[in-house]
Amino acid sequence: CLELVELVSEYVDLPPVDLPELQPPAEITTGVIVEAAATLRDAWGVGEGPVPSVVQMLEAHGVIVLRLPEGTDPRVDALSTYAGDRPLVFISPSKEDKARSRFDAAHELGHLLLHPDTEPGSKIVEHQANTFAAELLMPRDEILDQLPRRIDWPVFHELKKHWGVSLRALVYRAHNLGRLSDASYRRANQQLSIWGL
Repeated sequence: CLELVELVSEYVDLPPVDLPELQPPAEITTGVIVEAAATLRDAWGVGEGPVPSVVQMLEAHGVIVLRLPEGTDPRVDALSTYAGDRPLVFISPSKEDKARSRFDAAHELGHLLLHPDTEPGSKIVEHQANTFAAELLMPRDEILDQLPRRIDWPVFHELKKHWGVSLRALVYRAHNLGRLSDASYRRANQQLSIWGL
């Protein structure tokens, strides 16, 4: 697959790679992640509100987005790597929910920006990439007042439509920003599991 990308790039004018060089510090805090997401939105001209298409945004800035090959471990939702200097993001073809694929693509973008020399997989690194994706797709300053302080599924469904993210991502964001208590967060996730989401 990587050889194919290199071959295609010899015959097709792909957009130049345009990832901001962030040089994150050794200790990546939430503040560093929020700043990274804001820097990216600014550098790529993403205005306020929802990101229209994460995949198109990535591709317009030189990141190649591909589907994971058949037979990939189903526990792998997405991954990112490089073919030479060209960043690649692979997302799962088995996901029915476009909102979840959007979050996965934004998560992998977080790895490309924050963890260029770090092996993914650790809980800390994955949490940081989730925080980046949440901030990129649902900026704190824009969504905070929209998030309910209790489990309110009609409100979460409306926010899902508006922001283009999954219910699980919204519940995660509401908890992460202190809008939902630990107990409410657990109950909400239990309900989402019952629904198969």
